[in-house]
Amino acid sequence: MPNGTTDIVLVDGARTPHGTLLGSLEDVEPIELARTSIDGLLERAAIDETEVDWVGLGNAIQAGIGQVPGRQAVVESALSNETQVTTVNEASGSGLRAITLAADRIEAGRANIAIAGGFESMSNAPWILPGYRKGRRHGDVELKDSMLLDSLWDVNLDLHMGEITERMVDREDISRKAQDEYALESHRLAAEAIESGEFDDEIVPVETRSGTVETDEGPRPESTLSDLAELPTSFREDGTITPGNASKLSDGAGTVLLADGETAADRGLKPMAKLTDYDLVYRDPDEFNEAVGDVVAELLADNDLAADDVDAFWINEAFAAQSVYVMERLEIPRERMNPSGGAVAFGHPIGGSGGMLAASLAYQLRDDPEVSRGLVGMSVGGGGAIMALLEEY
Repeated sequence: MPNGTTDIVLVDGARTPHGTLLGSLEDVEPIELARTSIDGLLERAAIDETEVDWVGLGNAIQAGIGQVPGRQAVVESALSNETQVTTVNEASGSGLRAITLAADRIEAGRANIAIAGGFESMSNAPWILPGYRKGRRHGDVELKDSMLLDSLWDVNLDLHMGEITERMVDREDISRKAQDEYALESHRLAAEAIESGEFDDEIVPVETRSGTVETDEGPRPESTLSDLAELPTSFREDGTITPGNASKLSDGAGTVLLADGETAADRGLKPMAKLTDYDLVYRDPDEFNEAVGDVVAELLADNDLAADDVDAFWINEAFAAQSVYVMERLEIPRERMNPSGGAVAFGHPIGGSGGMLAASLAYQLRDDPEVSRGLVGMSVGGGGAIMALLEEY
């Protein structure tokens, strides 16, 4: 990979439900979310836990989470304690980057079977006291929100990702109405997908102190365009981005099982999809939204494809403005862009989204006869974007 000679197949996927910030999954620690996804995947994949050669887990908010969070999840899971594991932190791209690293290891012959994805509990992100190890002789002490600092703030620019997106909105002249219309449709599609049971097979229930959670939380199909228009802006008084047209803060985990085609055949595994190729790009940190357009364009070009050749684009909705930009730049029809709703409705558990989205696309490729090729990916803080091409098996 990219465009390697080894068939990389996605055998199965498992994800937790999305939980809103301080919602249904608030009392579930991040490692437990990861363990739940891994064990759910092992149960449905029909392999012995000792057959997994490598695990890659993305996680972005690591303040106070403990030493080597990926390793913690493996030890807590049904996997052998001897299983190799790598923790990946590339902000929103963490989970998908772990998946592409797994593909690279399989391509290089360093693994035959791998589990990869990511997890995040934004509800359990701690507040921190930077610099306080030296103490204070007098004066106020300022707490920092690790959720903001570790995942939503561009340190190079010293700006919130939302403010950076407002700059893109200015450059591309994207209206608030276009963003709100996109967000409203995301909620509608998400609610319809939940109601139809589209996600039932991929979701692994999560046990909490309040009971079992097995349904995604977040979509508000009752919202109207007027409701969204009345929401205050979040980053500028005269801005366009609101809580209604940006991704929700949330909790969740998702993992997929990858293998080389020969190993899958030898073990009698029935793959759901092929991971055909992926790409990763970076540009100026101020242009992380535009990087999404770059990576889609490059991945399509590398595989001699046009946007019309792709049936479904599962591109993380960090902001509705970003999705509107990508659709307009690449002429992607709205019905192919996050056809079952996206992060504006469900939420964006930063390090977990890549694994969760990849699992959802794989199930769509298996179940929907009208979908034979899809892209999955997202922007990455610091000016980047990552995208993978999945095709029916």
